[in-house]
Amino acid sequence: MSVQSFQSPASVRQQFDLSGRVCIITGGAGFLGRQFAEAVAEMGATPVLFDLLPDALAKAQAEIGATYPNCETEQADITDEASLRSSVDRVLTRHKRIDVLINNAALTKYGCDADPEKFFAPFEKTSRAVWEQGLEVNLTGTALACQVVGPIMAAQGAGSIINIGSDVGVISPDQRIYAPDGKGYEGQDFNTPAFYAVSKAGVIHLTKFLATTWADKGVRVNAFSPAGVFRDHEEGFYRMLTSRIPMGRMGAVNEYKGAIVFLASDASSFMTGHNLVMDGGRTIW
Repeated sequence: MSVQSFQSPASVRQQFDLSGRVCIITGGAGFLGRQFAEAVAEMGATPVLFDLLPDALAKAQAEIGATYPNCETEQADITDEASLRSSVDRVLTRHKRIDVLINNAALTKYGCDADPEKFFAPFEKTSRAVWEQGLEVNLTGTALACQVVGPIMAAQGAGSIINIGSDVGVISPDQRIYAPDGKGYEGQDFNTPAFYAVSKAGVIHLTKFLATTWADKGVRVNAFSPAGVFRDHEEGFYRMLTSRIPMGRMGAVNEYKGAIVFLASDASSFMTGHNLVMDGGRTIW
C-alpha cells in the first residue's frame, strides 16, 4: 500500500482559492449560472459560460465582465455531443485544462416553444415532446457534459464536477402550494412539472454513479440541490411555500455562491458523491 501523498492547504483561505482554475458553467447565461460565474471568478477562477442563446451570452458576459473581465463564453448545445465537444476543445486550446464543471443548464418555461402552458401542463396533459425535452436537457445534457469533460479531468488527475440538482429531486414537489386555499389565496397558474422533479432526481443519482467511477482518478463529482430563490414572488404563493420551510423564507440572491465555491475548491477535497442541499430545511419534513 502506497503512503498517502495528498495534502490539503493548511490555510482556509488557500483551500477556497480558485486562482488559475478554469470553470465551465453550462446554462451560464441564466440567473443561477451568472451567480455561479461571479462566485468562482471572485475566488480567482476563469468562468467560461456555455449557453445556447448568443444574445443571452453577450448580455451575461457584459454584466459579469464589468467586474471580472476574464469571463469567457461559448455558444453550445449541451444536448448535441458534437457542439459540446467543439466548445470544450476551444476551451482546451485556450487554457490547456479544465478544472471545474458546473452542470447548471435546465429546461425552463421559455424552452418549450416559448409556451409556458406546455411547460406547466398537469402531468396527465403533459405532452411526450415536453417530457422528453425536459429529460434531454436536464439529465441527458448533464450526462453528456460529464462524458466529455470527465475524461479530460481524469487525464489531468484532478477536477471537480458539480451537478445542479434541486430540493424537488430529493422530495416530491408539494403541489398544494399552487392551489387556492379558500382563505384568499387564489393559487398560481404554474407548478413544478413531473419531468423536472424526475430529471433532478436522476441528476443526483448520476452524481453518485460518476463519483465512484472517477474517484481513483482524482475527479470529484458532487451535486448541489438548492431551493427556490426569492425574486418578487406573489405574496400568497410566498406565504404558502415558506410555511413549509422550517426557516420560514426562500433562498436569497447570492446565497448559493459560497456553496458553489466550497464544492469547486480544495475546501471539499475529501468529498465526492455527496448531494449538498440548501433549502432552509424544507427536505427535513
